[in-house]
Amino acid sequence: MDSLKSLMDKKDFDLVLSLTKGARDPEAIFYRATALISKNKPQEAMNLIRENRTALYEANPLLTLKADFELRFLLRQFDEAYKDLEYYSNQPYVSQAVEEQLRAYPSIIRSSERAASFTKNYDAEEVERILLTSHDDYEVLSMLNYVQIHDLGSYSKILRKIIASNRHPYVRTYALLLLIAVKDPEKVEFQKNGRFFQVVPAELDPPYVGDVYNGFCNNLILMAKDPSVSGTAHELLNDYIMDVYPEKVIVDKDDKILAAALIKLAREYLRSPIGIESYIETYHLKEKAVEALAKTIKGVLDETPTLLF
Repeated sequence: MDSLKSLMDKKDFDLVLSLTKGARDPEAIFYRATALISKNKPQEAMNLIRENRTALYEANPLLTLKADFELRFLLRQFDEAYKDLEYYSNQPYVSQAVEEQLRAYPSIIRSSERAASFTKNYDAEEVERILLTSHDDYEVLSMLNYVQIHDLGSYSKILRKIIASNRHPYVRTYALLLLIAVKDPEKVEFQKNGRFFQVVPAELDPPYVGDVYNGFCNNLILMAKDPSVSGTAHELLNDYIMDVYPEKVIVDKDDKILAAALIKLAREYLRSPIGIESYIETYHLKEKAVEALAKTIKGVLDETPTLLF
């Protein structure tokens, strides 16, 4: 599938669609769905996922859930999303990671449905009231999404209040990312995970972008040698990055200790009987360093509270 990935990187979507026509291999189907989305054909991509979801779910359940629900949200098919959730919830047990994701989706669907309903223009007082006083994290996230596309720069003061508040870490991080998006030049101070930060949003790099992040993710896939493991490891990485941001997680795209720690956690989530001994030996890693980092990552992920609604 390296050729399909290369074609996707080159944005040669028509050729990807031609090469994957009638494909039954799950990885090829995922590439085809991505190409359809890139060609602004989300309903065709949704139909493709729907027609092949049994095979896709068996091959990579987390990626299948992500693709399915993101397309439902894009198409505003929320009733269908609840039906899809019922379908996946009735499937045989796969892993703890999948179970946790399924438990999270009712609130995610509800939040996305609420965000989609934001078709009216809110006045500044109503925006501020929801952002600063609502006890519903999903409502606040939905309003932050609304703010993002409605004169974001005028809400900088409110965003700084959210960042310095005691709200859920994810809500506060999202607010910080919005200030980064508008390159806000004012210093913001806040505490997170027991640490005190003084940062200037305009000087921060956003997460999930850049050569180092992309290079590490590609190396993680090659190192894991298993789509289910690499997919789960990638989800854990992204959650961890969000939980500790603006701390840097990836400094070197060839960080084998970090990759091995994520693979170890992914195998544990997937309840795989295979350990990481082969990685320790192949890449000449110190087992204690891998174990310690895996413990740190798991500790942060476990301690992050659930969103309130």
